[in-house]
Amino acid sequence: MDLKKDVQEGLDKARNFVSEGVEQILSGNPDETYGVSSSPGATALAALALLAVGRGFETAQQRGIQWLRQQHHGGWGKFPGDKPDEEITKIVGTVLQGSQGGWKARIRLLSQVRQFSHVILSLGQKVVPGLEGPTPEEILFPTILEDRVLAKLPPYGRPVVVAASLLASNSQDGIQKGIKYLLETQMTDGSWAEDIVSTSLSILALMSKSSGYTEQTQKAGRWLLQKQYSSGGWPAFDQLKIWTIGWAVCVFGETTQRPSDIPWLNQAVDWLKKGQNADGSYGSTPPYTHPDLDDTAVALIGLHQALGEENKLGVNLLKQLQNTDGSWGTFPGFQGLPPNVASEFPVYIPSVDVSIHVLEALWRRSRAQDERIWRGLNWILAQQDEHGAFPASWFEGSVYSTAQALELLSKWKFSWEKWNTARHILVARKKGQGYLINAQNSDGGWGSVVETGLALAGLWRYTRVVPREVLDQGVRNLLSVQNSNGSFEPSFKGVYAKGWNYEEPLTTALTAIRALQRYQRLYKVSYFR
Repeated sequence: MDLKKDVQEGLDKARNFVSEGVEQILSGNPDETYGVSSSPGATALAALALLAVGRGFETAQQRGIQWLRQQHHGGWGKFPGDKPDEEITKIVGTVLQGSQGGWKARIRLLSQVRQFSHVILSLGQKVVPGLEGPTPEEILFPTILEDRVLAKLPPYGRPVVVAASLLASNSQDGIQKGIKYLLETQMTDGSWAEDIVSTSLSILALMSKSSGYTEQTQKAGRWLLQKQYSSGGWPAFDQLKIWTIGWAVCVFGETTQRPSDIPWLNQAVDWLKKGQNADGSYGSTPPYTHPDLDDTAVALIGLHQALGEENKLGVNLLKQLQNTDGSWGTFPGFQGLPPNVASEFPVYIPSVDVSIHVLEALWRRSRAQDERIWRGLNWILAQQDEHGAFPASWFEGSVYSTAQALELLSKWKFSWEKWNTARHILVARKKGQGYLINAQNSDGGWGSVVETGLALAGLWRYTRVVPREVLDQGVRNLLSVQNSNGSFEPSFKGVYAKGWNYEEPLTTALTAIRALQRYQRLYKVSYFR
């Protein structure tokens, strides 16, 4: 095996794959090959919602049903090919039975929709680390509508819980208040939170509790039509477009001396500029989604990589929304409707991974390390456990955050004025290196493609202490799971807020590209033929 040659060939294929996906996003029409993976649970709920909406949506509903039948392998899991999940199998099985039994069976199915809401509410209790969330008692209707309870959920997560609670309720108490909440939180594109599950449940809640909201449910149904893949399936939520474009600009920009070598780069930069909200924030899919500080950080990282200049509006927002303990969270509270929003405290779900990305964004604007950055660093350092690992909020397993923490900590210049922090950084680096090296599997990888790519990228600055065979074996593992079209084997370990995992193939490929590029730089191999 000629590893250097294989790396170059793998990079060429992966870059071509990502470039095609990026160009599709920029054109406004990405297909399933490059999008968030279809979800059996979300597809069943979307098909059920369209069944309820009725005339004009039959074709899409039947396509969704056909896709679900094709995915049956002893049941249905959280993603295509996953082992059967009891709760999701129950949802899908019930929807399929009601969809093939004539109009009486369909009426009976719609009358049983309450059981689906109980499943969603149970999944809603499996929240990510860092979010307390409502108690099982508080999540019930109408208690969920109390401000003190809603305040425990980030804004994007409130409609799905309210809709599920409304559906699950047998009581008429507060029904109109719940309907009013849903009507007020429907977005201008017709969705609820740009989310398939939220939108589907909100349609079902409105139609089950009242018959007077045809315009709103029809508009939501049309939004669902736009998000259905040609295969018939639906993802659990809309595309992670800001995340993908931000990282693509950053990763491709790392190794090019001539921006003209990347045909889509200037268009991508303009697209990022136009996608920024009025307050400097970004959501996952402009212009409708709620602000997300992780997407904001990644967009700023990409813009700085391409332009070499500070995006003052975004940088100031990140500084303003730092938590008092030094961390950053994912979802800020906000006023208004995207893109005309004003983000504010509280910021929900403080996490190591988000804080790392924010510090990367702030660090790129200036080599000066102000007090906010030191506070953020100290908070991250305090999260490391005795084994050297850092916890992750939005990915299953500690490799994800530990690898990124190592990369972040490798960049900081020591300051005698901050000697205590500098000492902690040295200790954290050593422990993190040991954790990642020990976590490498016998096949050379660290689990998923994303974990392996991030681990390699995190270790590459530490070659004085990291044996070369660790990196060689990791690179071989990446190349062994690359597909013929340049993509990589799915990494179904991203955490969706309701416990439904997903795959996003462009981000997976980008983590692999960055690892392979850095391996080339390490051993002084030319990037381009």
